[in-house]
Amino acid sequence: MGSLIEMSGTFAGGTESNVASIDIAQSGFLLGVQWACTPLLDAAAELFEAQVSFGSQASGTNDARQVISAVRATLGLGAAGAYVVAINLFVPLPEVPLFPGERIYLHGISTAGVTGIIRCFLHLSFDEPSSRVRRQ
Repeated sequence: MGSLIEMSGTFAGGTESNVASIDIAQSGFLLGVQWACTPLLDAAAELFEAQVSFGSQASGTNDARQVISAVRATLGLGAAGAYVVAINLFVPLPEVPLFPGERIYLHGISTAGVTGIIRCFLHLSFDEPSSRVRRQ
C-alpha cells in the first residue's frame, strides 16, 4: 500500500538536528524523497543542506551510513543581495527497508544567518496490514 508522509520545519543558521521526525508504525519500504526547500542565501559562500536520516543528529562526516537522502545549495556571488533559492526535486531510492519502531529524522545544516523552510515528502510502500487504519 503506497503512502506519502510530509516532514517539515524551519531553520535559522547552524546545524539543526531533528527539525522533524516520524515513527514507522509498520514494515515496508522507502521508495523516494520529494524535496521542497527554500533557503534564503544573502552573502557569498553561504550554504544550506537538508538531510533525511535514520540518525538523530545531522551528519557531516565521511562514511555516514544513516543518511538516506540529502540536498544542498550554496551561493557564490560578487555583489550584495539576498537570493531565495528553491529546491524542488524528487530523488528515487532503491527499496530502503523500514521496520516498526524505527524513526526517520529531518535535519538542516547551514551557515550562520541562513534561514528558511525545509519540506520533504517520503514516498512509502507499507506491507498490507491485517486491518486498515487511516492515519490523521
